[in-house]
Amino acid sequence: MQWDRMEVLRITLFLGIAVVLGLATEQTGWCLLVAVTLWSLFHFREYLKFAHWAAHPLRRPDELVSAWRTPVENLYRVLRTARHRSHRLLHELRRFQRTYDAIPDGAVIISAQGQIEKLNKAATLLLGVTRFDLGQNLVSLVRHPELVSLIKGRVENDIIEVTLNGEQERHLEIRRIDLGRPSESDDNQDRYLILVRDVTELNRLLTMRQDFIANVSHEIRTPLTVIMGYLETLSDNTLNETDMRAVLHRITSPANRMKALVEDLSLLTRLESSPIPDMDALDRIDVVSMLKELVAQAGHLSRGKHRIILNAEPIQIFALETELHSAFNNLITNAVRYSPDGGEIDVLWVATPDGVRFEIIDQGIGIPSEHLERITERFYRVDFASARVKGGTGLGLAIVKHVLKRHNSSLQVTSIPGEGSRFWCDFPQQHIAAKSKHHKPGVNL
Repeated sequence: MQWDRMEVLRITLFLGIAVVLGLATEQTGWCLLVAVTLWSLFHFREYLKFAHWAAHPLRRPDELVSAWRTPVENLYRVLRTARHRSHRLLHELRRFQRTYDAIPDGAVIISAQGQIEKLNKAATLLLGVTRFDLGQNLVSLVRHPELVSLIKGRVENDIIEVTLNGEQERHLEIRRIDLGRPSESDDNQDRYLILVRDVTELNRLLTMRQDFIANVSHEIRTPLTVIMGYLETLSDNTLNETDMRAVLHRITSPANRMKALVEDLSLLTRLESSPIPDMDALDRIDVVSMLKELVAQAGHLSRGKHRIILNAEPIQIFALETELHSAFNNLITNAVRYSPDGGEIDVLWVATPDGVRFEIIDQGIGIPSEHLERITERFYRVDFASARVKGGTGLGLAIVKHVLKRHNSSLQVTSIPGEGSRFWCDFPQQHIAAKSKHHKPGVNL
């Protein structure tokens, strides 16, 4: 190389000068010894500079002036390139880890024997494994026989669904994906990606859909069977006009029931699929007038068998009138239907420190505590036989729940079997349009 030739020329020139001086002074040996000593001391000094630079090799080697400079600069460039490459790889690795952790499904990379090599945050939430478990066997941490079969490739389509019992029961879909071998120089083992997805909510929705279809079919089948029976009767040519009118009158009730069921289903579907309305889209509602009308209708339904007391303050709110009317009507109607004759029903519309409250208190048959969490489900009834006698479609409280949710409220219930129930909902301050300073006296019906 060029720097080698230059160094040879320098040595030759230096020794040549030493020989010339030696010949001139007749001390050639001593001159050569001094020259070699000086040359050695010079390079020892350069070595000390190199050693000082080697302690911090990423700074530029500016002090070297001899033949040491070229190889040191080459080494410096290699180190700088390697450092930039390492920083770039580290940045990509961190970005990959952030992406890996952002995946909502659990992801675990394991060896062929099941040892955990890498995992993301979702895997910690779903499987309970952490980064401290790296190197541990996944099977020993998540004990389930189907998982063993999956890792060993004994499961068709490499996918299973398991149930894990922890703080809450979880249904997990676990899939195995073959990643192959990273490289020929590695430990020559296959790698697998284990994907874990929480399907608890999906299964619940599928079950609800199946129950919904079964319930709708059941609810429609009964009035439809009645109608079909009466239609067969009407086909009898021997019927006189009086009997025919009686049959037609009996068809009216199941037909109205089917109509109400379809209307409630349509309303419930619209409530579930529509976005929550903006405040600008809400109407200013005179709730007192609405409640007077509903209580009057409830009085007709009761036929005077119940004492309905309305106690309403003149507080107007912003809401969707048709939806609010439907929710309040369902609650008041239910109180009448499930209260024994002679019972008292209180309908309240009163101010609270945080807004305004609608409340219904009855002296009805009550609801056992184990049913309270499910009464707002579609078609859920505590007593199906009794409910059919009382009427209704089984969708009223489901409609109430969705209406209140769209108005930043929720249905609250307390009940004691045999003593009665209390239903209430609170509307926040932002929905209040106006407030009267005087309390409006109750209205007895």
